[in-house]
Amino acid sequence: MEEAQVARLAAVTEALKFLEGRELIGLGTGNTTELFIKKAHERGLLRGKSLVTTSARTATVLAELGYMDVNVLSVEELDLYVDSADEVDLEGRMLKGGGAALTMEKLLAKHSRLRVFVVDESKLVSKLCVKHPIPVEVLPNALRMILNDLRKLGARASPRECNGKKGPVVSDVGGFIIDVIPPDNMELSEFTKKLKSLTGVIEVGLFLDEADIVIVGLKDGSVRYIRRTRE
Repeated sequence: MEEAQVARLAAVTEALKFLEGRELIGLGTGNTTELFIKKAHERGLLRGKSLVTTSARTATVLAELGYMDVNVLSVEELDLYVDSADEVDLEGRMLKGGGAALTMEKLLAKHSRLRVFVVDESKLVSKLCVKHPIPVEVLPNALRMILNDLRKLGARASPRECNGKKGPVVSDVGGFIIDVIPPDNMELSEFTKKLKSLTGVIEVGLFLDEADIVIVGLKDGSVRYIRRTRE
């Protein structure tokens, strides 16, 4: 098994213990979350639990294993949310949205009693948004206007293109995804506020205070914790 796979499996296995005693579970989108689902299924840890998904992809993975996902319209608060991230800094701040599910991911994270994020050590960075742009979801009708707004802020931005069809990536909630490189020397918290203030922006892929616990899998098969505000 490759080192990256060893690290991811270690983190996922550690995260399984947070399922105990929690009944309404939110699940993110991506390969690491899918591995978490499959390992939980193998151990029978999802049996009898209510599962809420952030994307059609995650719902499909659950369906293939014989589970039904709960309609998010019936949910007020989750017991646990489990997800991964594209980048994590040493304070537990994250960049997400590589799978274009950032709006639903942030919605479920914001409305969960405990938020656990699982990554392998390759996702650790000393500074966010150096390797990857910030995913921003926007209303389709606002695309050109927001691109212009971003230029005025000193940011560089471009619509994310689809693989398999021409045109912008469309999320599960119907927004277009823009990938944004922030201006130099602007704090990410400040830039997030500016982005959220733009009419037509749905959500921003900076998760600066959504993680209670980040579990980092290491290539030797051990794990380390980055803890945040709640246990």
